[in-house]
Amino acid sequence: MELLAWLEETDLSVWLRESDWGHPIMLCFHAVGMGIVVGVSLMFSARVLGYSKDFPLSGFDKLFGLAWFGFAMNAVSGTLLYIGEPRRLLMTPAFLIKMVLIIFAGFSLWILARTLHGEERRPGGDVAWPGPDVVTPNAKLAAIFPIVFWLGAILAGRLVGYTIGPPPI
Repeated sequence: MELLAWLEETDLSVWLRESDWGHPIMLCFHAVGMGIVVGVSLMFSARVLGYSKDFPLSGFDKLFGLAWFGFAMNAVSGTLLYIGEPRRLLMTPAFLIKMVLIIFAGFSLWILARTLHGEERRPGGDVAWPGPDVVTPNAKLAAIFPIVFWLGAILAGRLVGYTIGPPPI
């Protein structure tokens, strides 16, 4: 806790916490990054569940690059938001639940991709996408979990603002 108390006293933390612009700017970047990464993830899951069947799964290859950019934007802005209130956030259950749900969402997307790809490999070692109509019942089941976890993380993140405790003494 001494490290977190020291972190709260840094100029960056004070600026993020007390300036008129620090927290709102980081929150805007966080919202945009979340929109990108969660948007791509939900589109991918919706496609696997049967929405827009004529769009090939391989079309998501480029979108996943955009999703990684959104994730990086969220990681940086989220870290900066955390630096502004480290001790308060660590004591907020909604924040801890949000972090766990983000980990589960990422893991469930990885499982979904593995379920879709199976063990098919191209000669160069790359994973081969199945045809546009090849979606197994297991893949459809796996597609539900990222949706649930991402929406849960968004809800928990929103609840942080309502459930965070008073500043520590």
